[in-house]
Amino acid sequence: MQKPIILLAHGAWHPPTLYASLKEAVQARGYELLVPELATMGPEKTSISWAADVTMLLETAEPLFDQGKSVVLVGHSYGGISACIATRGHGMDERRAVGKRGGFCHLAFLCAFAMPAKGMSVFSVSGGSWLPWHKVIKPGRGPPQQLFVNEKARDLLYNDLSATEAQTTFDSLVPCSYEAFTTGVDFSVADVTIPRTVIVCENDALFPPHHQKALAGACG
Repeated sequence: MQKPIILLAHGAWHPPTLYASLKEAVQARGYELLVPELATMGPEKTSISWAADVTMLLETAEPLFDQGKSVVLVGHSYGGISACIATRGHGMDERRAVGKRGGFCHLAFLCAFAMPAKGMSVFSVSGGSWLPWHKVIKPGRGPPQQLFVNEKARDLLYNDLSATEAQTTFDSLVPCSYEAFTTGVDFSVADVTIPRTVIVCENDALFPPHHQKALAGACG
């Protein structure tokens, strides 16, 4: 059988270049990994939600579907939201039922946000308040425009890197649109029709394993 293509919806603040070592490792095992840049990322990106990221994922996947290819969709961290929603109507069986080729064959949440119900957001799942390592960016007295991280996040994000590697990586981060984290979803994990997997990262210091498992349990 032909191997599926792997499409990764990356985490917040981390440009695709930071996934280069993962891409090389996956390709060394004979798989193609695509990591397009999310639409909500960048210093100029404001007032746009996860919907723009969903559109971007589908624009990447649909040419592959048209070639009859199956695609494994992986959501990492924040990317779990857009990855989940992108599967709506695009599972292989759903597409085959309407005479279309290809489709998503599996959804994997890699230490990711998975919304148990419609209306939930990163903000609500996080308890309704931002954490000490978050940085809310807003112009003057205006409403928040972007969400970023401060230096308190560096050692949590990169607890397995050297101090030099951690700083270099941290310096590569970019802010994201605030709405991406506060807009409630209109499609939850319960609505997904293709097989689902949660990958728990046991040494993650930012999103502890017991929280990852609790979220997976809430999603069934």
